[in-house]
Amino acid sequence: MLFASLLLDRPGSRTARQLGKVLVSSLLRSLFNGEIVIWRNFPEPLYIVERKGLHELDFLPNCSLRDEDDLTEIAKKYRLEMAISLIRHTSRYSWIILADEDVIALRNWDHLFANIEEDILVSRRADRELDPGFFAVRAEVYGRFLEKWQSFEEDSAPGTPKNFLGEVIEAAGLTMKEFERGEVVRPMQDDTTFLEVMDSAVVHLEGGKPEEKTKMAFALHMMRTFGDKDGLFLDLMES
Repeated sequence: MLFASLLLDRPGSRTARQLGKVLVSSLLRSLFNGEIVIWRNFPEPLYIVERKGLHELDFLPNCSLRDEDDLTEIAKKYRLEMAISLIRHTSRYSWIILADEDVIALRNWDHLFANIEEDILVSRRADRELDPGFFAVRAEVYGRFLEKWQSFEEDSAPGTPKNFLGEVIEAAGLTMKEFERGEVVRPMQDDTTFLEVMDSAVVHLEGGKPEEKTKMAFALHMMRTFGDKDGLFLDLMES
């Protein structure tokens, strides 16, 4: 599998960097069975010491981001460019996973892709629209998917509030399957309970404010990484 995400911060902001570090750390901690590619528009790496299977690309957009810029529109353009850049490597992988920076792995993901015959794996947001912030495309059909995605973006007027994923899947004639119920949750968008969040494999923090996202991402990752029923980590902190 190949996982890819775009980290895009405004000058002076570290939100995407913080979320990206939790994202990558959670994948590595959960023994992600694949490679990770991160595009970032800031020069400093997420990790000073190189992590096996992690490729960080120092990517600087051709524009200087300002507070008034629509970061969503800018990210759409560069996310597609990132997705296109991956096509040269798809022959080495079974699945290509594309995700926003505010995604966290709470468990290993191998079971999500076992015995899947469909072309694309998706989940739905609270409004029942497909979530473009976390989905996976089978490598054999990735080129066809990208071709329709490019056409969709070329035909869409700037600022058009459309969810590309469903239309692209239909236009490409691909089959899709939703991730198993409860495996992908969005606690900042719906009424997911805390226990449901902790039982999930994927948490997408879509809909929250930057400060809320970074706090929740860190809290969930630390609880999953160091939490245990006997409180061993707490004892170590006090020793």
